[in-house]
Amino acid sequence: MAQNMFKYAATVANIYTIASNVLMPLDVRILLTNLRNPHITTINTKKPVEIVIFDRTYSKNEMDAIIQNCILNTSFSCGFVTCDDEKVEDENTTNENIDSLQAWKLYKNVVLGGTFDRLHNGHKIFLTEAIIHCSQKLTVGVTDTNMLSSKLLWELIEPCSNRIMNVKDFLEDVDSSLIYDILPIDDMYGPTKSDPNLDMIVVSEETERGGEKVNEYRAKLSMNILDIHIVKLLSDQKSKPYEEKKISSSNQRIRLLGRRLKNPDFCRRHQRPYIIGLTGGIASGKSSVATKLKGLGAGLVNCDEIAHDLYLPGKKCFDLIRTTFGQTILNKEGFIDRAILGNIVFNNKEKLTELNRLVWPIILEEAMSMVNKLYAEGFEIIVMEAAVLIQANWGHRCHEIWTCIIPAKEAIQRVMKRNALTEGEIEKRIKIQPSNLDQVRAANVVFCTLWSHEVTYEQVERAWNDLQKYLKHGAQS
Repeated sequence: MAQNMFKYAATVANIYTIASNVLMPLDVRILLTNLRNPHITTINTKKPVEIVIFDRTYSKNEMDAIIQNCILNTSFSCGFVTCDDEKVEDENTTNENIDSLQAWKLYKNVVLGGTFDRLHNGHKIFLTEAIIHCSQKLTVGVTDTNMLSSKLLWELIEPCSNRIMNVKDFLEDVDSSLIYDILPIDDMYGPTKSDPNLDMIVVSEETERGGEKVNEYRAKLSMNILDIHIVKLLSDQKSKPYEEKKISSSNQRIRLLGRRLKNPDFCRRHQRPYIIGLTGGIASGKSSVATKLKGLGAGLVNCDEIAHDLYLPGKKCFDLIRTTFGQTILNKEGFIDRAILGNIVFNNKEKLTELNRLVWPIILEEAMSMVNKLYAEGFEIIVMEAAVLIQANWGHRCHEIWTCIIPAKEAIQRVMKRNALTEGEIEKRIKIQPSNLDQVRAANVVFCTLWSHEVTYEQVERAWNDLQKYLKHGAQS
């Protein structure tokens, strides 16, 4: 039995590895229900089956019969592939694997944890090895929101409820004979700190120390020590220099940058000009993105530049601001001193609200005037760059919202290099703006300027090309 179990685990890893290198983004799922229950002859999966891989050679008629009679949820064009079972066995029972083979055993209660964002083939190997080791109940802890902030682009991580559902669907597809307990966790220990019935914990190569910490914690509570099973990481042969070398959710999130996360309002896509509201927090790189979009052919309206102009003597905002905040905000030349004004409003929420109430409608009016002017000059797509786009509720004037995000620590470092502000002053300004998570929730497309200009340009060009395809399709529909 142990040898058969090991053979299945090795075969599973091989298939998922091949799938990552050749079959992406196909959702491959290796089903193991009849491993423990050979009498089960029907398979009913959460998603329609598109391709079936047989472990031995059958005739076409035999394979068609199996697909039609045994698989209850198939797509219209379900196909099949065969592989040589004897060859797989020879490859996976070599001497170099003998230690793993000897160590392989079953446990009644197995536990593992992870983020499981956008379930990928590395996750599938991880979960499947836990299934193969388990004879009764598999407990899975899924990291909740307060454990995510240290992860790269954590704002793009799927909601915990979605991740739990995806893990549940996958596990029940792979082996419906086990009991599954899938729950959110708010610390690294999860159910291991309270469940005395657990026998083994599954960890990856990089989280082995976490398994040891779990046992140290259980020892303090006089609970049984868990056996630890370590799963090898799956290398990502398509990774770029700024990505991780393993198959990871972080890489998947990086590859979402510049992609449309949600579609714009379908009813408005024929309206022209097509307005993109470009926003982002302080020092997020939105001006760099705006410049790149301009170079690709977009018209550009910079609301920050409009505000600077409207603050000048004789312009619409000048008298309103001076009357409201007094002569002390003027410098010796009679201009509004933005540093003095900023010190007032960023330390007094009511004052900031009053300033915004005065200037936001005027800035938007001027911005839309410039949009119409650029459209008259022949620009079909116009980018309206506005740091306050979300909090000013200008999104309704745009077809789409594109946003730039960077970690707060990086924003602070960038601002300190270019402005004479203290870290505390910068943190105050970051706290009053929408969070990265709020920015992402409002956005159709997200950029991150954490890497080189070349990487940012790849994101911008991807978004621009996708927009061209979208508008072309919309014009024909």
